[in-house]
Amino acid sequence: MKALTPVTLSSSSCLWFLFVLSLCPLCFCNQNPDHVPCIATERLVLIQLKNNLIDHANRLSSWVGKDCCSWSGVVCNNITGNVQEIHLRGPDDDIHGHCHGSYDTEDELEEASKQMLGGTISPSMTKLLQLTYIDLSCNDFGLIPIPAFFGSFQNVRYLNLSRSQFSGEIPHQLGNLSKLCVLDLHDVPLYTNLHSKSLKWLKDLKELQHLDMGNIDLARASDWFQVISTLPSLLELHCSLCGLVQLPSNPTTVRFTSLIALDLSYNLFSDSLLPRMPSLMTLRVSTNNFVNSSLLLNGLPSLSNLRLLDVSNCNISAPILGTLHNLSLIVHIDLSYNGMVEELPKSLSNLCNLVTFNLQSNFFVGNASELLERFCECESPKIKFLSLTDNKLVGQLPEKLGRLKNLVSLDLAYNKLTGNIPDSVGCLSLLITLQMNVNQLTGSIPDTIGGLSSLNYLDMSYNKLNGSFPESIGRLGELEFLTVHHNSLTGIVTENYFSNLTSLTTLWIGDNKLVLNFKVKNWIPPFQLKVLRIGSCNLGPHFPLWIQSQTSLTELDLANTNISDTIPNWIWTTFSSVTFLNISHNNIQGKLGNVSFLAPGALLDLSFNHFHGVLPGHFNRPQLDFLDLSSNSLSGSLEQFLCSGIQESQPLRVLDLGNNNMSGVISDCWMNWDFLVILNLEKNQFSGIIPSSIGNISSLLSLDMRHNKLSGNLPMSLLNSKSLTIIELAENELVGGIPTSIGRGHTSLKLLNLRSNKLEGKIPYEICNLSSIQIMDLAHNDLSGNLPTCFKNLTVISGRETSGPTFLVGGKLGNVSFLAPGALLYDTLFQNQVLGSASLVTKGRVATYDNILYLVTTLDFSNNKFSGSVPDELVSLLGLRYLNLSKNNLKGQIPNSFNNTGKFESIDLSVNHLKGKFPSSLSALTSLSFLDVSYNNLVGRIPKGPQLQTFNASSFIGNELCGDPLPECLQNTDDPSGTNDENDESIGIDWILVICTLIGLVIGFWMVIAPLIASKRWRDVYYRFLEGIWIRLQNFTLIIFPCKSYSYLIFCFILHSFAYLYVF
Repeated sequence: MKALTPVTLSSSSCLWFLFVLSLCPLCFCNQNPDHVPCIATERLVLIQLKNNLIDHANRLSSWVGKDCCSWSGVVCNNITGNVQEIHLRGPDDDIHGHCHGSYDTEDELEEASKQMLGGTISPSMTKLLQLTYIDLSCNDFGLIPIPAFFGSFQNVRYLNLSRSQFSGEIPHQLGNLSKLCVLDLHDVPLYTNLHSKSLKWLKDLKELQHLDMGNIDLARASDWFQVISTLPSLLELHCSLCGLVQLPSNPTTVRFTSLIALDLSYNLFSDSLLPRMPSLMTLRVSTNNFVNSSLLLNGLPSLSNLRLLDVSNCNISAPILGTLHNLSLIVHIDLSYNGMVEELPKSLSNLCNLVTFNLQSNFFVGNASELLERFCECESPKIKFLSLTDNKLVGQLPEKLGRLKNLVSLDLAYNKLTGNIPDSVGCLSLLITLQMNVNQLTGSIPDTIGGLSSLNYLDMSYNKLNGSFPESIGRLGELEFLTVHHNSLTGIVTENYFSNLTSLTTLWIGDNKLVLNFKVKNWIPPFQLKVLRIGSCNLGPHFPLWIQSQTSLTELDLANTNISDTIPNWIWTTFSSVTFLNISHNNIQGKLGNVSFLAPGALLDLSFNHFHGVLPGHFNRPQLDFLDLSSNSLSGSLEQFLCSGIQESQPLRVLDLGNNNMSGVISDCWMNWDFLVILNLEKNQFSGIIPSSIGNISSLLSLDMRHNKLSGNLPMSLLNSKSLTIIELAENELVGGIPTSIGRGHTSLKLLNLRSNKLEGKIPYEICNLSSIQIMDLAHNDLSGNLPTCFKNLTVISGRETSGPTFLVGGKLGNVSFLAPGALLYDTLFQNQVLGSASLVTKGRVATYDNILYLVTTLDFSNNKFSGSVPDELVSLLGLRYLNLSKNNLKGQIPNSFNNTGKFESIDLSVNHLKGKFPSSLSALTSLSFLDVSYNNLVGRIPKGPQLQTFNASSFIGNELCGDPLPECLQNTDDPSGTNDENDESIGIDWILVICTLIGLVIGFWMVIAPLIASKRWRDVYYRFLEGIWIRLQNFTLIIFPCKSYSYLIFCFILHSFAYLYVF
């Protein structure tokens, strides 16, 4: 929380005189009973001025009667009776709004608008010859030009037309006001209506001391610096938000010897400006883009009179604190929002004089406790506003922190502070704002915090605080904002803790371990809350009745509070303009009521309860931004909600109806829901085809319709969507093939899940045009053909690009993932939270991935009918983590091209027809934690590697493999371990050997058979040769085995037969 105190600087007798004069009662000169009445002709001029003005609030009701010097806003000269001053400033009290600035309510804005004068300004004013002071600021003149006749007031020394809705070119006639000391033309913020092409008309205003041209378009006034530098009496120059871009080539040669205040903030300077200004006391150059800040940094030490320095949001990364040690008089330093990389200096000589010290949103490093201790060591610390938030500071809070008794605002949020909160913090009795959120503070909240009697804003969320919630907080009667959520606070909190917090408007104590036990049944709090967030506290089992008294609530969070109750009717009728309602993760029963109490753009989360009945058609009336009704028992169709009474575009961006009992056909009424970003209809009973109009929602990023009964083909409009990042259609009854158009336009698609449908045909080559895909699940279908060989086109999976988290402005949105930036504002304190949740089959089991989903890369083609071989490039994808090709008809060998630099964690090739030896390159995968090659035709030894021997034997069964973790191989089994590729090559067919063997057999056969066929003599000789061998063999067997018995005769016959076969 940024808090800076402005510095009011004045010197010059002219300014001092005008200031004192403006504080005098407007009718001061009329308090003398002998005063001279106003001049009649000047009275008529004022009457004409009144007649030309529009006065809705009747501010000029006193402008009646003859004595115009007694009229409100008119000051006359006591001696001459001439009108000298006109004070007609509009509403501006710096509390309820600054002129056309922000107001707390519409009623306050409307009332302020009534107080503003309008109409035109009568030129007869020029007859007021003695006029010296004109203030028409903070009115609404409807964008009329500044009257040129204002240049006729020769005696005017003060002219203030600021924030009065003038427009057009600034009249050059203002340069005739030679006596002018103060000129304020500051335009209305955010509305640049006035402009000037040149400032030459200023050069004759030699007595001008105060010039304010803020919000005036001076982009074409290239002479602005040269003209202003010639004004000898100028003390204050305010030219913020003027579109200035040009600076003199050598600003150090320009002297502003009398200038004490310079404001050039909110311009377009890229080079820093610091001419010689020895008297300068205030320097504001915030919100520029100083690419070259050397002139600014080098010149700062010379500004010895400087009291205020504001260089916030100037893109200055160079160290600057070290250049400020000579500025002994400085009291206000604002270096916030620069990205400065610097260590906190050991000493700053002016720390004891500082009132404001703002280092917010930089990269300062070092020990914050040392800096705080140096402030504490000052004899009389003056520091009031100290902001070190959003840096990289470490250390503990010093025990002497209570010595900084003048502190009004202390902001230490978004650092890495540790340790306990010291008890002395209770001594800071003037403290209004205390922010210590998003650190690593431990211990308990000290009871002494009840001594901060002025505290209005307390934020200690996102720390590691434990212990009980201090009852002393109940003594902080001025407290409006109290948030200690996301800690580990424990204990029972009763109504006594809040009995004195009459000013409380925000109570955020959720995500602790607190039990809210209000013993008084009909207790009515002394406060009227706007924000109540007590999610994850224990409230149950019933709805707290005291909430019914908080009729001004705009945000209500009762999620996960152990409520087991029927939804009370007062939830639907008590509140009038709720923007955030979350009662999810309870056991709440009942039907959905009327949600007309929700404001446009509201967020409603009723998920994870037991609501039943149909989704009412009136739920589309409040023009919600976020609607989550998932995980209930809702039934019926979507038709009333989607189609009933809708004539214009609906602003709903998130619709989650997942995990209910809704059924019927999904109506084709999505043409008016064109702002949807997330649509979740998973786990219902929807049937029929997917409506084509869903694919025409140009903003849709995530579509989840898994686990329904949807049928028909994949709609072409869905496949041609250019916005979708997630397509989840698993577990339906979709048929047909994957069309070739799936690769068109889906450059941003990251998740495609078509698992468990009835898809058939081949995977088209065009699917590889999904270059950003990270998760592709086509398992459990009837797909066939060869696997594509184009996966190298997938940039993330191939490892050519790194996948980063996809952010969402806001927080949790349910079970969705990969959301694009800017999708939704769900929780203002969880901006840019990474989202993601998906159920995937990895490592042989179903696993749910949440916030790390963006790290997952998987290809799952299992349980199909794919044939052919495993593409070599599929196993060489360096970014792929999970690969599942199991239960197909894949053949051939497993490619031996696994890369040891890959990210493979899970590979499943089981139940295929793969053969050959186990690839040695697979053993080098160090990140592999799951492998299944069971039930294939692999042979040989399992290679030794860092991971393979850790797997269960079931990962290798159904093959002819051996070696750890299977039984050891026989001694003659080839050992394919190591990097010997010959083992893998030996299992292939040696076609050269086969061909040579066949040729040899053919030649040998015909060398023997051909002569026998051609010559009878050769045949006779060959036959007699064989017959002789046969007779000798018979005689040999009869001698050895004489056949004397019948049984033995049979044995001899068999033996003779074998002998015959042997010979022939």
